Amino acid sequence: MVLKILLLGLNSAGKTTLIRHVLEGKEFEELENLPPTEGVKTDEYRYRRLVEISVFDCGGQRQFLEGYFTERMERTIFSNVRVFFWVTDVGDRDKLNQSRFWFKQAFNSLKKFSPDAKIIVLAHKYDLKDKISKDDLKKYFKDKDPLQGVSFYTSSVKTKAARRILCNVLNKLIEKTETVRMKNIQNILNKLTKRHDAKVIMLINKDDGLEIASSISPELETKIITKEATEFLQYLSIKTLIYPLSMAQELVQEFRKNKFLKSKSLNTTIYKFDEEYLILKDIHKFVSLFVAISIPNLRSLDKFEQDIAKITPNLLEILKLK
Repeated sequence: MVLKILLLGLNSAGKTTLIRHVLEGKEFEELENLPPTEGVKTDEYRYRRLVEISVFDCGGQRQFLEGYFTERMERTIFSNVRVFFWVTDVGDRDKLNQSRFWFKQAFNSLKKFSPDAKIIVLAHKYDLKDKISKDDLKKYFKDKDPLQGVSFYTSSVKTKAARRILCNVLNKLIEKTETVRMKNIQNILNKLTKRHDAKVIMLINKDDGLEIASSISPELETKIITKEATEFLQYLSIKTLIYPLSMAQELVQEFRKNKFLKSKSLNTTIYKFDEEYLILKDIHKFVSLFVAISIPNLRSLDKFEQDIAKITPNLLEILKLK
């Protein structure tokens, strides 16, 4: 199953930045100087290593927008869409009329070719001072048109709500088909958590840094963990912790070349905080385990790694990875 996401909006609204922030795990600071998208750019992603996503990222310059609604292109762009994002820059009031006009063209095309698509208007850059309110934005875009089935959300660089919004939408779409696989993975992680009394163990998709499935210690889950903490894990991207591991590989190779190391690769990073460890362990080129555990419970790192090695084949089989 391939989920098609269509991304549209005027130029400089932040469309490409948003999708790469969410599906590549990049921070906004890394994406500040992206060139404008010209025409339609398509990219393939494996969201949470569970489902394939095809993103149609459409440039927002006028000459491109006009082309999308021609007979030659309209069917190609607007057919088979599962999620449609219209991104509008609420800090640029001068463009709101244009944004509303082109959104309604897109809305009509979607209803023609993808009537069941989830439609979202995302008001981006909502942290700017001179912004329109969310309620006023709804009224403005609807403009006497009910626009049935359209959801309105706000996002900003500071709140980083885009990841939560997109992940929430995608999670609901895949939960019917992927619940069994996620549950099977969670059962395996639960046994490892219980065996070593870990606080949390997460199976991570390295492409986007997002959780595939996770296990929380029963004590934390029943006595301490709040809904906010659970959502924190669900929408957390640990890509910033994966970067150092991948970047260090070149240094490891240099040490090996000069006979200081025999190992061919670096597959584990350990962060020590007083009486606690954070452990990031690669088990596949696409997948890592992320573990939070206290030192008294980590009686033997070797034993812990042995147990990880035992469960790895089952995890990879469920994920259909070789």
